[in-house]
Amino acid sequence: MGATVLCWGALPWLAFAAADPAARAAAATVMLAAALAEALALRAMSRVAIAQAAVTIAPPGLWLLVAAESPAWSVATGLFAGLGLLAALCLSRDRQLHALMAAEADLRHQSAADAEHVDRIARLELELARAGAALAAAQAESAAREALARAGEAQSAQQRTIDLEKRSLELAREAVTDPLTLLPNRKGINQHLVELLAPMERPGNDSELALLFLDLDKFKEINDQLGHRAGDAVLRVVAERLRECLPRSAFPARWGGDEFIVVLPGLGRIEQVRMVAEKVRAELLVPIRLEDGTVRVGCSVGIALAPYHGQTPEALIIAADRAVYAAKTEDKDRVRVFDVAMAKKAQRQHQIAQALPGALERNQLAVAYQPIVNALDGVASHVEALARWPHPTWGPVSPGEFIEVAERNGQIHAMGRWVLRQACLDAARWPGANPPKVSVNVSAAQVSSGKLVSQVREALAAAKLPPQRLVIELTESLPMARSEGVSQTLSDLRAMGVTLALDDFGTGYSSLSSLMKQPVSLVKIDQSFVKDVPGGGEVLIKATVDVARRFGLEVVAEGVETALQRSRLESLGVNYMQGWLFGRPMPADEFIAWLGLRDGSNEPFVLRA
Repeated sequence: MGATVLCWGALPWLAFAAADPAARAAAATVMLAAALAEALALRAMSRVAIAQAAVTIAPPGLWLLVAAESPAWSVATGLFAGLGLLAALCLSRDRQLHALMAAEADLRHQSAADAEHVDRIARLELELARAGAALAAAQAESAAREALARAGEAQSAQQRTIDLEKRSLELAREAVTDPLTLLPNRKGINQHLVELLAPMERPGNDSELALLFLDLDKFKEINDQLGHRAGDAVLRVVAERLRECLPRSAFPARWGGDEFIVVLPGLGRIEQVRMVAEKVRAELLVPIRLEDGTVRVGCSVGIALAPYHGQTPEALIIAADRAVYAAKTEDKDRVRVFDVAMAKKAQRQHQIAQALPGALERNQLAVAYQPIVNALDGVASHVEALARWPHPTWGPVSPGEFIEVAERNGQIHAMGRWVLRQACLDAARWPGANPPKVSVNVSAAQVSSGKLVSQVREALAAAKLPPQRLVIELTESLPMARSEGVSQTLSDLRAMGVTLALDDFGTGYSSLSSLMKQPVSLVKIDQSFVKDVPGGGEVLIKATVDVARRFGLEVVAEGVETALQRSRLESLGVNYMQGWLFGRPMPADEFIAWLGLRDGSNEPFVLRA
């Protein structure tokens, strides 16, 4: 390739070819400036000589395109037309061409020896050389910046991709991790179980695994007494101890709340699994030191084995959950293995849970009443309202069954509200100038709900029953674990004039010294201690009576069935008694008839033994 000279009129001109328009323009400017500078050095006297010199000096392979729209063309044209650099940049191409032709015509009529013409040519050439060099440098710098910007954009895009991939991994990890304990969560344990259980479906596969379901003991009390911050600290300690005491192949996870799951791959023998479970229990019984003191937590453990008790994560976890529930409720062996009896019980509980809402809607529940009498004269001072369910097909359903189910699935709120209202309505019908008080059991869930005070007001108003005739029996664990909301509820009930009683004392977490802190007026000793009278139960009963009297509390002994028990309890100083010796639970109408056995006076009703 060589340089080609194209003419505009009689004026020869150069243009340069390159890879792209921007490079073409830069090359043209630089080479043209070089050619003209050389021509200036030779003191060429005409523009034709300048063009010829440029053709001679320009390297081959660079082509000048007259029609090219480029800064080189615009600037060069304008400068040869006698314009300044700024004016050249601002003029359109047509105006630049006209200016060039006019300049050329003027120059033809001037003498080649004219010094002024030579000076003008020299100045134009020098300005063109400078402008071309400056433009080339600016365009080279711009190109470098663009290249750096493209490289930076590429690097930024690559970094964004890396960041997105990293964040994606973090989100995936967070999705299967419990943020408090950093153990796998429900989703994590389910994914792990799916992977471990999948091979068991293949023919000839004999792999096994064990699943432990851990339920912490007394955790709710710690949370309520010391606050959720202390509870969170306990959960973190439990998680750390699980990591430390379990085999390396074990997979611990937090199921939720105070429940944990441990998967033990390769373990199928009950003896081996029990050893691991007992080791976990022993480790968790070690006192935990917190900012506010030292606490102790234990745990109940339910065991399920795969493939024997289930071959899916859901089936295996349900089996272990039933086993841990049995361990907690029976309070005999805190480590229980799932068995068929648990499955039958679970099926029965499921049936009850399905039928209970309908029983409430159809008013199938009933309330029975059992008297609480004065130990000295047999006067009925209180009457306990007891929920009953005479199912039309199944027959009587045990209160222990349906109340347990109601507490587990939340139906206790609706059922408790109904029993409270019905008991107040029935108590308002009891005749006499001084009828007994009615005593109604409420669950911890009802007290903690914050709705109990309003429900009591509504029930009393509907029955037009004075609040002084209502006794609310609280579960023993509730006052020991009072939160601010529970304390306010109990205070409001007392302010209304309602009597508060502590039920089943001796079976939960209360201590004799704690009675002085409770907002109760009555303490009911659980029947499990009364059954041991005469015997070892007398020690606790005597101690309870002594402490209660010191703080002005009345004591009721539950489950009194024999005259000997009555005599011994009287000698221990028990104020009131309740049991079959004085009267069995009776339907509302039958209880009214029972109340009719009185001496005709306006004195409190007297039991006729």
